[in-house]
Amino acid sequence: MQTVFNLLSNNEQSYSQAHFTKVLVNQNWVLVNKISEAKTIYVFQEDNTLVQKTNTTISKAKWHYVNENYIRITDEDGSINVIKMSFRDDDILTLDIDRKSNELAVFINESANEIGFNCYDDITDYLHDKYLNKAKNIIYNHQYYYINKSEEFGPFTAKQIIDKTNRGLLNNQCFIRETNDYDYSKRLRIIDLFDAI
Repeated sequence: MQTVFNLLSNNEQSYSQAHFTKVLVNQNWVLVNKISEAKTIYVFQEDNTLVQKTNTTISKAKWHYVNENYIRITDEDGSINVIKMSFRDDDILTLDIDRKSNELAVFINESANEIGFNCYDDITDYLHDKYLNKAKNIIYNHQYYYINKSEEFGPFTAKQIIDKTNRGLLNNQCFIRETNDYDYSKRLRIIDLFDAI
């Protein structure tokens, strides 16, 4: 699961308290870390009850919003923990329960997705598709220059270049460069955009 943590490490989103509550409350948050052992769901309820369900076992605690970065959880035995909470997207949440380690508790909002997360493969497939689609969208909207008949044109988005190529206005073997590259030494061609998307 280390790859999941690396993927999520620099993608924190900040939310106001109202949006924070809207995204967090009354949703089934599936714990990713232990999915191969048992499915555990956390539900942060509107009355500040935190319900944890693992198989047939249910435990309860109390949660309270502290600020956009922290929540306070009071366990049934009265122990209080202030925990760093970060949304990586509206449907991915991390809790830094043990600040001494680099490992985060990662949750996916099952309520916001049409599929159920019942095993490790469900989660990896979902994350793979989610971030692959994000990467494709970034590439699709990224800008490039291209050389056609010894003349440079651009910048154009990958979508615009692909559309021109599909209409027969450009050859898919034309060289392209990103806007921050100064030359075509990477030897990228329009066909590489088709392969990436």
